[in-house]
Amino acid sequence: MTTGDQLIEEIRRQPEDVLREVWHYLKFLERQRQEEEWADVLPGREVEQEILDILDGNASAPR
Repeated sequence: MTTGDQLIEEIRRQPEDVLREVWHYLKFLERQRQEEEWADVLPGREVEQEILDILDGNASAPR
């Protein structure tokens, strides 16, 4: 039996409230992974937005 199969079997034995917690935790991990994928891109996007603000005449306060 694979680890995935064992995990599924153990999850099936749990009460509904535990299943909800597992579901929320898995969604949390998924969001965290997505944020990590974008972590190296976001600072550049902030700089790009600041430049666009300046070009539009809406200069933001220095950070």
